[in-house]
Amino acid sequence: MHGLHRRKMSDYKTRLLEKQKLRFAYWVSEGQFRGYVKRAFKAPGITGENLLQLLERRLDNLVYRLGFAPTIPAARQLVGHGHVIVNGRKLDRPSYLVEPGTVISLKEKSKSLPLIKDGLVRGTARPTLSYLEVDKDTVRGRLVAVPRRREIPLPVDEGLVVEFYQKYL
Repeated sequence: MHGLHRRKMSDYKTRLLEKQKLRFAYWVSEGQFRGYVKRAFKAPGITGENLLQLLERRLDNLVYRLGFAPTIPAARQLVGHGHVIVNGRKLDRPSYLVEPGTVISLKEKSKSLPLIKDGLVRGTARPTLSYLEVDKDTVRGRLVAVPRRREIPLPVDEGLVVEFYQKYL
């Protein structure tokens, strides 16, 4: 009897849930996410699209999207433990922002790790993204271009996320 009346979700809650969905999709902390939002607001163009492009170009996300890791947290671990090479240099910062034309590969010794083999197997089930080039044989990939909104496979309304932060920034 008590609590059976469902209330309409408030606008604030709708925006908050959309923001949390986006944050959790990329496994980013609240502080990091707020920093990406600030950069997106300052950049020219559509703020919501800028935000998605920044998040999509993170190194840990690209290692996952290239199919080198089964999940984003696994990709973050691979990067953090120094298994990933970016343009010939070992990089251990998962939040590194990758520029178009950048080549991402794995250390030779790392290619035999079970985590990477699992990622390569699971990666075949994921859709191929037009802004990435992948060579599974050499375990090497490249960010061809900054992804456009329609190419990013996320069911998120980034406009609601921008509205959520509009008051606070």
